[in-house]
Amino acid sequence: MHKPGQLFYLMGASGAGKDSLIQYARQHFTPRESIKIAKRYITRPISSKNDENHHAINLVEFKQLLENGFFAMHWSRHGLQYGVSKEIDVWLEKGKLVIINGSRQYYHRALEDYPGLHALLIRADQDILHKRLLKRRRELPEEIEERMQWAAASNEIEEPNKLFSIIENNAALETAGEKFLDLLQAAKSTQL
Repeated sequence: MHKPGQLFYLMGASGAGKDSLIQYARQHFTPRESIKIAKRYITRPISSKNDENHHAINLVEFKQLLENGFFAMHWSRHGLQYGVSKEIDVWLEKGKLVIINGSRQYYHRALEDYPGLHALLIRADQDILHKRLLKRRRELPEEIEERMQWAAASNEIEEPNKLFSIIENNAALETAGEKFLDLLQAAKSTQL
């Protein structure tokens, strides 16, 4: 019988590198079958680079899924709706490591529903965040400014959870990526 899985809840400002770290883990973590990355459903078009693990849906579709109890987690931020399906519960029951690109705003609710989750706050310096947001060309200048203000105001989180880590993502991706892999490997070893 499998031990329960471990949920990794990544959060951080836009541009901190959450999706990059998730992709890094996907490419480097072995065995791959023990790691599951939750797809987010978002009411915005998928980026042309297709570098995020999300499924774009419209608001009507999102509301239908929400009404039908499809989501284990859902929140709104920056005028968009986000959801994570209940498949994460199946994966956790099977003993998988499950990674979610979450929200700082939703974190305490997620912790209520999944008290054993391992929270990871991904941080980057303000100038780096700004450059990354400009580079992805997804937001208007005023939207970037709003995200920068939100990042500056909420880079710290009052932490009630003993499973909480901070990863600074200011240097090469490999630096933060290896720290993330170490956390995943440590969780995997406790399940064996």
